[in-house]
Amino acid sequence: MLDETTRERAIALAESIKNLNEYREFLKMEKLLREDGIAQKMIFELQKKQEDFVSMQLSGEFDQNLLNELKNLQSELNKRESVVNFIESYNKLSSILEEIIDVISKEIEFDIGEIYRR
Repeated sequence: MLDETTRERAIALAESIKNLNEYREFLKMEKLLREDGIAQKMIFELQKKQEDFVSMQLSGEFDQNLLNELKNLQSELNKRESVVNFIESYNKLSSILEEIIDVISKEIEFDIGEIYRR
């Protein structure tokens, strides 16, 4: 069970993270991506085609046309400004969070990040 002092410090760390420019930028870019109707439609279509492709593979089938459609759709999606900005902000925030985990791991001499690298 987590003692109250440790819980308070963890909450303080979370609040500190929420105050980072990178966190606020990530939330902003996530909102813009959700509001981009074209990107959302493309994401839905991509997910559906990925499911179809995996189902076919599991059945021992391979559809080159479907694979090409997936590649083209992914390429078009990656050109959308909302997607590019979201991915960039996600990567920046992830990098900071990884750094925080590394600092904690070093201080307690236990590699917390190992779980996520498996």
